[in-house]
Amino acid sequence: MKRYQEITLLACRRGMVTVSLCVFALFAGLFSHQVLAQTGINQTQGEITLPWVLEQTLLHNPQLQHYPYELRVNEALALQAGITPNPEFSVEVENILGTGEMQGVDNAEITLGLSQVIELGDKRQRRIDFAQAEERQSLSEYELLRLDILAQATQRYYQVLRLQALQAWNAQRILVEQEALSTIESRADAGAVTQADVSKMALRLSRSESIQHGLDGEAQLAKLALASMWSSEAHFSLVAGDLGPLHTFPTAASVLNAMETAPQYLQMLSIERVMYAKRRLEESKAQYDITLGLGVRSYDGFDDGALMFNFSMPIPLSNPNQGNIMAARAKEDMAMEQQRLARGQLRLSLLEIHQAMVNNAKQAKRLQDRLLPLANRLLKDTQVAYQAGQANVLLLADAQSELFSLQRELIEANAAVYQRRLELERITGQSMTATLDTIKPLVAQENR
Repeated sequence: MKRYQEITLLACRRGMVTVSLCVFALFAGLFSHQVLAQTGINQTQGEITLPWVLEQTLLHNPQLQHYPYELRVNEALALQAGITPNPEFSVEVENILGTGEMQGVDNAEITLGLSQVIELGDKRQRRIDFAQAEERQSLSEYELLRLDILAQATQRYYQVLRLQALQAWNAQRILVEQEALSTIESRADAGAVTQADVSKMALRLSRSESIQHGLDGEAQLAKLALASMWSSEAHFSLVAGDLGPLHTFPTAASVLNAMETAPQYLQMLSIERVMYAKRRLEESKAQYDITLGLGVRSYDGFDDGALMFNFSMPIPLSNPNQGNIMAARAKEDMAMEQQRLARGQLRLSLLEIHQAMVNNAKQAKRLQDRLLPLANRLLKDTQVAYQAGQANVLLLADAQSELFSLQRELIEANAAVYQRRLELERITGQSMTATLDTIKPLVAQENR
């Protein structure tokens, strides 16, 4: 009994599963508004925020619209479970329309009876418990679905942010290559370089412009995919915010502690509770019911009469429900074993995702602190050498490529960190905006 009290307590905490993600979205929205204020973006330009996306998803996502009907079904089934058998009225007529002395209705015996089945074994309460357990399981399934859909909407939001960052990155690359092409053309007109140098840079510029067209198409598809979360077209031009570097991360211990409220784990507890209620219901059916009756019988037509009482019950030679009881116990044991396996698998998955997030964050910090400064210095030195005629266009193009490649790697690494954190939040049902900075000590340890 204590175990199931603990299960019920955990189930009550289930209502907070999606709240954490929404709270995180609120903080993300506040951050987005700060970014909007800094960049001059406003609502008239068709930008949307993450809290607005989650709100629209909750209100209009098709997968969430059927739940009110399921709720009504579950309430009706719970009502049905509490219904007790109705009394039964019976009329019995004997010794009429026969032959000899039994001709006509003069010797008729008429019995009027009223009987009631008395349920034993607390069957009614067991039915109610089972219906309520199934109702709570349905609620937990809905909350799990809702969390998955919110996480999917957030993931698509991040995907649009990623593509926006890549569009800005490639647009900057096009500007740099246009300036380089203009410089090379001027030097070619002066006879300082060959026309092949001009063609080389013009080709790189054309490739960058082609990449930009591809990114524009991907961004449009990503916006359509995001808008489909609330069954709409993409009536917006951009999403607010960016995928800047994160400075605070959850520890592995805090992630594992959050596993106790993981939706998948609580779902297994809910199933176990249903199986427990099912077994108790089947055990109650092993208790025989009794039938009590009261009636009036008339003799010789309607001249004489007498009361009659009736009592009946099955003869308990064997348990007619023993097979169902054994099956219910087996299903309960299976649910407990699945819960144990799910707990172990959740632990491994959380540790794997957490380590991947830390790795991505460390890579982003190395790119930001070490590699990008070196790449910027290389490009400046190469530009100076090219102007002095000490480097050819190939070296200049390679220096540009190194810088742009590292910039894209930084965007992808930061995007991966956000996706990993989102996956942790989806699995645990809690916000992973931690208070402990773990990346700086890890990088410092590597430097030593």
